[in-house]
Amino acid sequence: MIEADYYERASDWGLERHLENRDELLRFEVTTATISPKTERLLDIGTGNGAFLSFLEQRSVPMDLHGLERSKAAIAASRCQAKITEGSIDALPFDDRSYDTVTALEVIEHLPYAIYPKALAEMARVAASQILLSVPYRERRLMVVCPECKCRFSPIFHLRSFDEDTLEGLVPGFRLAQYEYVSTNVHWLLTDLATHVRGLRDRVKRVVPRATTCPQCGYGLQPQSRDTSSPLAPVGDSPRTLRSALLSWVPKVKRAHWIVASYERIV
Repeated sequence: MIEADYYERASDWGLERHLENRDELLRFEVTTATISPKTERLLDIGTGNGAFLSFLEQRSVPMDLHGLERSKAAIAASRCQAKITEGSIDALPFDDRSYDTVTALEVIEHLPYAIYPKALAEMARVAASQILLSVPYRERRLMVVCPECKCRFSPIFHLRSFDEDTLEGLVPGFRLAQYEYVSTNVHWLLTDLATHVRGLRDRVKRVVPRATTCPQCGYGLQPQSRDTSSPLAPVGDSPRTLRSALLSWVPKVKRAHWIVASYERIV
């Protein structure tokens, strides 16, 4: 139940991230453009608070929309008009081929090994023609170590990484028809450096980040205080302003952050 408790934090479901983050909005836009034009019924698995369904509703997409989510806190914070059914991805409460398109956006990288194959098989069972998966692309996962039990884990519970090869042949009975990259602008080198510095800081200070919990022993279930200052911020007055000024001189590059994979039924 420790892993399940991670997704029951009510504070995580209060907002639609794509309204705050241009990159998240871009990911929704790319995913929407990849939906088959023949889709009449769409099921969004792991829908959270229904942010993607709300995005489709705001654009008057002519589909019968439905969500599935296991977190009671997420369902309680629903942002969409579409119905969200409580359930688990490895035991979908729907008939065979009952939805034209099944989506799972930023979901399968979180799935424990014990349910991962079953979840893919269940999506294949319920989808009539198309499955859309959105996952982090070649993610450089930051790992932390629990100071209590020494378990090493991803603080955002990302259990696997994906690229073009790992996406090929992933869903039984479906073929990988196309994929689209969702690229974001990042500061050259500094983004990776900041990630590694924060990770080293947390390991040295024996800190489990505030918004996570150890999946093995439960350490960190209560939010902890955390130093939110950036390791790259200079010391002095108005560090945010100074940092912004410095970063404005650092060139940005496009980097594929997510990949959206579209699968078509073959059997």
